[in-house]
Amino acid sequence: MIAKVGDSTSILKTQHYLIEKNPKRVDWEHPQHLASTDREFVIDQMREVAKNSQTDEPIYHYSISWDTSDNPTRQQMIQAGTQTLQDLGLGEHQAVLVAHNDHDYKHLHVMVNRVHPVKGTAWNRYRDYIKLEQSLRVIERQHGWKEVPGHHHQLEGQQEPEYGNSLNKFECAQIKKGETPLYMLIREHAEHDFREAKSWEDLHQRLAEKGLTIQRGSRGRGGKVTDGYEYTNLSKIRRDFSMGRLEKRFGPFRSLQELQQGKQLTDIQHAFACFERAHRLGRRRKARSFKKGLGKTLKALGTARKVQAAISSLLSVSTSSNPALKLAGMMGKTIINQIEQEHQRSRGRGR
Repeated sequence: MIAKVGDSTSILKTQHYLIEKNPKRVDWEHPQHLASTDREFVIDQMREVAKNSQTDEPIYHYSISWDTSDNPTRQQMIQAGTQTLQDLGLGEHQAVLVAHNDHDYKHLHVMVNRVHPVKGTAWNRYRDYIKLEQSLRVIERQHGWKEVPGHHHQLEGQQEPEYGNSLNKFECAQIKKGETPLYMLIREHAEHDFREAKSWEDLHQRLAEKGLTIQRGSRGRGGKVTDGYEYTNLSKIRRDFSMGRLEKRFGPFRSLQELQQGKQLTDIQHAFACFERAHRLGRRRKARSFKKGLGKTLKALGTARKVQAAISSLLSVSTSSNPALKLAGMMGKTIINQIEQEHQRSRGRGR
C-alpha cells in the first residue's frame, strides 16, 4: 500500500477534485462523523466547524493505493481509511472517504477536516508521513496484502526502498489528475517484453512496437525509457530491469541506432531507420522530413515490384508490428498504385 498527501487545503477545491471533476470515476463515498455525503451538506458542515479555528487551510487530503495483486472489499477499504485517520490523530474529525475506479489498482481518497468539531483546534500535520506509513505497514500485515516499505517507516525485517521507486512530484500530479505515470504504463504493457527478450536488439524492437526507446542515463550511468514525451528510469519499472541487470543478460548496452549502424543498410533501410527513430522519439518535424525523404527514395525506384521488395526489406531493421513500418507500408501501397495507374495511362496513350 502506498499513501500520498495532496496539496489542496480548500474544502471546495478538494471536493471538486474528488467528486465533481469526473463523477464517473467515483465508485462510492463514505462519511465519517457526517450524516451524509451530499455535496452542499458536507461543505456547509465542514465550513461551520472550520470557523472555530483561525486556520485558512482546513482540509487535509491523502490517498491510499493498493497493489494490483490485492483486492480489498469496500468494507476493508473503509476500515483501512478509518484506521489511518485514527493513527494520524484525526479519528474524531469530519471526513469523507471516496473510492475511485479509474485505475487497475484499488485506491481510496480521504478528505478530512483538520479542525476538531468540539475543541475547535486545528490538527498539526507534523510527522504525518511517518504516521501514515506506520499505519499502512500494520494494516498490510493484518490483511496479508503486499507489503511496500516506505522511506519514512519500515517494520522489522523490511528494507528501505530505493529512491527511484517512489513517486516524484510530476507523477503525483499525474495521479491526482487521473493520469497514469509512464513507468506504470510500461509495467502494465511491456513487462513481458523485458522478461522474454533474448538480446538488446530483440528488446529494442519489442519496445519500438510500443513507441518506447531505451537510452543511457544523462550522466552515462543507469538507463531510462522514453515514449518521446516523458522519461522514466529502467529500475523504476522493475528492479530486474535496471541497466546493470540488463547488461548482465545482454552484454554492454548498445542503442538500436548503434546496432543498425553496424549493419550494411541500403539507402531505403537507412531512410526508414531515420524516419522510424524520429517518429518513435516524438520528433515530429524531423519525422515529417524523413518521411518525405523516404517517399522520394521509394518513388525513385520506378517500378511496383521494386517498391514492394524495398518495403519487405525493411523487416530486417524493424518488425511488422512497428507503427512506423505500418506507415511506410501504407506509403508504399500509395506509390505502387500511382506507378500502376501511370503505367496503365502510358499503355492507353500507346494505343
